[in-house]
Amino acid sequence: MLSTLRARRRALTLAIAAGFLTSPAFAEEHFSFDGATTLEPTVVTNIDGAPLGGIQLVADDTEATVGETPVPVADPVAMPEPVQVDQPVQIDQSEPWSSASPAASSCNCCSTPCCTKAKKDAAMAGMKGAYKGVFYANDFSYLNDPCYDGPSFFGDSLKGLWGGKLDVGGEARARFHHENNHRGLGLTGNDDNFFLTRYRMFANMRVNEYFRIYGEYLYADSGGETFNNRPIEENRGEIQNLFLDTRLTDDLSVRIGRQELLFGDQRLISPLDWANTRRTFQGVRGTYQGCDWTVDGFFVNPVNRNFANESKIDDANEDVDFYGVYLSNPSTPYGSVDYYYLGLNNQVLDFDYHTIGSRWSGTVGKGWLYSYEGGTQFGSNSPGFGDHSANFFTGGLGRQLNLCTSCGPWKPTVWAWYDWASGDDDVPAARGDDGFDHLFPLAHKYLGLMDLFGRRNIHDLNFQFITPILGDKVKLLLWYHNFWLDELTTPYNVTMAPFNANNAAGDRELGQEIDVVVTATINPRMNVQVGYSHFNTGDYYRTTAGVPTADDADFFWTQWQWRF
Repeated sequence: MLSTLRARRRALTLAIAAGFLTSPAFAEEHFSFDGATTLEPTVVTNIDGAPLGGIQLVADDTEATVGETPVPVADPVAMPEPVQVDQPVQIDQSEPWSSASPAASSCNCCSTPCCTKAKKDAAMAGMKGAYKGVFYANDFSYLNDPCYDGPSFFGDSLKGLWGGKLDVGGEARARFHHENNHRGLGLTGNDDNFFLTRYRMFANMRVNEYFRIYGEYLYADSGGETFNNRPIEENRGEIQNLFLDTRLTDDLSVRIGRQELLFGDQRLISPLDWANTRRTFQGVRGTYQGCDWTVDGFFVNPVNRNFANESKIDDANEDVDFYGVYLSNPSTPYGSVDYYYLGLNNQVLDFDYHTIGSRWSGTVGKGWLYSYEGGTQFGSNSPGFGDHSANFFTGGLGRQLNLCTSCGPWKPTVWAWYDWASGDDDVPAARGDDGFDHLFPLAHKYLGLMDLFGRRNIHDLNFQFITPILGDKVKLLLWYHNFWLDELTTPYNVTMAPFNANNAAGDRELGQEIDVVVTATINPRMNVQVGYSHFNTGDYYRTTAGVPTADDADFFWTQWQWRF
């Protein structure tokens, strides 16, 4: 019965979409696009608006201000990412439709008054932020900017092919792991050394002002390990993204096919870039882009990531439905604000969860930073666990310091954080019990880089220190965590599986973790990272039956990443 209802629902969704896409009357009457979606030659005009021959670039009569060319501002929450922190707000649906073919010019605007410092800085910022958290949102429009006079990179010639309609690019990444006492999920007592490699290739085709086709291929492998690899480490050939975007109006678009999802700070929805395989989904998504607010609605199924599918193209898991509505506004008087409803229905484990939450982040006063996210979760648990009622909360307060030293100005950033997610007091524990479910997050980004714990039945008081060292191209991150249980049962790992399901906890104290990461930016397309983490076990591991080991754990890793 459930499969019949789901099949009818998908058929209805596809039928409605097909009706929109194939109706000439609808396209003629309702499709309306302005010139921002296509390249137009830029010319200088006189006071009457008539073009002046032989000149292709517009000169400014007055000095431009920063406000003339908005530059995306990164979220103040500084996190240990392999590259510059991605925008934590909504993905701009208009950017991928813009052409990236290099603009031809008969003069060098960068040496004339028409390019102000503000415009040059904006073009440089566009170059540095061209690659996004999801590659289908990449923006190479800076290659069209006559005020861009920065470096060129391998792969630039692959942008704006076929008359400006096609962008091609990718990524290569290699990482080495030394894991002491935690190979697997949680503290396992196992040690291992191994390498991870990943390759991604994308093609973004703007067919016309109404349609866009995006495809992305991923190959992920591991080698040298003693124990079996994790499912997120190997996928030898995968269609990571393959979808059709359709613009129904200037403000409304629909996406159908395989697609990654990234919303907010990625605490609940993320493509999980730390994983060698990345996460993706299959389904439909609609986006309304208003003047201030962006509204996204989606209905998708996660794509399988398991041992059985490592060497073949994965299928979507139609036994798990994930859907929701996400509202975001990056420029309110209070900073970036999100509101969302998210639904997760798992027919295998027989639970149905609904999450309502919000996220706020921004600046207060001079140099003060804040971030908040929280929500409530309700629905039905797996059989035997009753109705579902859970909550989560994250709060952070930071400060961008500006210190004068004998070596010059020093601008480190400090943060104090508190994370909490409710648990359940039932033993044995299960994925479908009454604890908070973190859905599809980038858990690695927040609850320790050793990935020992997921966002469930946990408290985490943590402190962050980020500073440039040896110049602006090298940054140091120090991050301290103190973990303890919410309920005297068990911690849960990043897959939401209980670590020690059949035994109640002897103590709440899980332990402390210290993370150290040094990131060296070779250029805006390439970087190297070196990291070390140590976990000091708490009394939970020494007093609870069924725990594999009570010894401390260590994690050393180094990573090279190149995007083109």
